Amino acid sequence: MSTIGKAFRRALACTLLPPTCCLCGARSDVSTRDLCGECVKCLPVNEAPSLGASPLFVPTLVRVHVPFHYAYPVDHWIRALKFSGERVYARVLGALLADAFRALRHEPPQLLVPIPLHASRYRERGFNQAAEIARFAGAALGIPIDGRCLVRTIATIEQSSLSLARRRRNVRGAFVAVRSIAAKRVALVDDVLTTGSTALAAAQALLESGVREVELWAAARVTLAD
Repeated sequence: MSTIGKAFRRALACTLLPPTCCLCGARSDVSTRDLCGECVKCLPVNEAPSLGASPLFVPTLVRVHVPFHYAYPVDHWIRALKFSGERVYARVLGALLADAFRALRHEPPQLLVPIPLHASRYRERGFNQAAEIARFAGAALGIPIDGRCLVRTIATIEQSSLSLARRRRNVRGAFVAVRSIAAKRVALVDDVLTTGSTALAAAQALLESGVREVELWAAARVTLAD
């Protein structure tokens, strides 16, 4: 289908079935986002969405983009997507992630790679929440997605129950790039950033496969208590 045809189909769909706000139920004023302008103002915005060359992640990750804090309603959307399979929230999170990236005016990556699940976890859940978010963010920005170039070879323990040191050991060597990647600038996509241990392990696998620069996009950041 031509670009004009796709645009017409989107316009027709929005006319017949206009998007509604997933928080208040009002009609959305943006065709690609299931949120109204007023509810967008209530989101837990991260005041420093781009960590840039953070010493926590350099040199493995050249930058990190996280537009929101892990607080209501973003935390609710992520849990509903991840544990209840409510994939409508992947569209919301993907669109917001794309909007936040546009606002930064950075050079876009050449490829989006969602953080993969282990095969056993994928069979249990039936989908990868990071891949769902990446699908909508990539579509909004016109960036291709490759969800098969990186695999998780170790069924790691759930990270949320572990200390920082154990998180790093838990995911060490857990990811492998299984095919060559032509893109030299890649963005990993995930739902939540906590310590960054998972992203660092995944990024290292991409760098070892020949990728030159890896950044991380995550919808929300959890701030750990001191």
